[in-house]
Amino acid sequence: MSVVAFRFGSRQDDDTVDGDPSEAPEDAVDDPALDDSALEDDEDGEWLAIELHEWASETRSMLAQLLLADGVVHSWQGTTLLAHESVEEAVDALIEEVESAEARELDPDRPQLAFEMTGWSGRLQAQLSERLGSAGVPHEFDSEGDLVCHEDDEEHVELIIEDIVAREGDSGLTELDGLEANNLLSAMFESTDRLRRDVHDSKGVLGVVTHGQRLVATATPFGFSATAWSALREAADQLIGLIESEDSSDVEIRDLAIRLRDTLQRLV
Repeated sequence: MSVVAFRFGSRQDDDTVDGDPSEAPEDAVDDPALDDSALEDDEDGEWLAIELHEWASETRSMLAQLLLADGVVHSWQGTTLLAHESVEEAVDALIEEVESAEARELDPDRPQLAFEMTGWSGRLQAQLSERLGSAGVPHEFDSEGDLVCHEDDEEHVELIIEDIVAREGDSGLTELDGLEANNLLSAMFESTDRLRRDVHDSKGVLGVVTHGQRLVATATPFGFSATAWSALREAADQLIGLIESEDSSDVEIRDLAIRLRDTLQRLV
């Protein structure tokens, strides 16, 4: 599978919008904690758990930004949206807004870029189009089957393409839902934190090997970048290798445990 980007002529107006529209918000990892003071006073109210694992990460990110912009109190547990029933109508309205969002048409007066889709199946092209549409990126496929988008969306499109390609490499790996993935990362964090303090800690060593082997065999969960998850798998595999090797030093084990622990701390 290959992706080749090439440019072709179009008019560049002087009133080009400032900023980089290719930048997209991270997927709902920094949402504010639930704040009961912001909710209606309803002792009998319930919390809603809305599972959005089938959405593309860009779609969940769009919803997260709309919730924040409208001041709707909520939280995320993996790919599950948690909200009090007192804000159910607001949440439903925003979900409907996101689901009805469609990709804008290409502007012929803006510079455009084409990606050659050599080796891409119809299934993958449909997946790419869906994710670009969810992210609000104008695009189309030309008569040659190449993907055409605005030049200033190049970086965003490349990130989505890289993520799709990386996820194709997850074939055969175990799939976990959002809660299971978070639990695995939390357990791995606790184990690496033990090794940070003492590389001979028996619970830390056993935990890194046990949870690390599971992490290495886990496909990228929804809500995570495939590239970032692949780096986690690689680091976990390297740490297990150091622990099991008779030639590795305590310093090597501790240094890698610290780096992996610090990465996990930003995710759990």
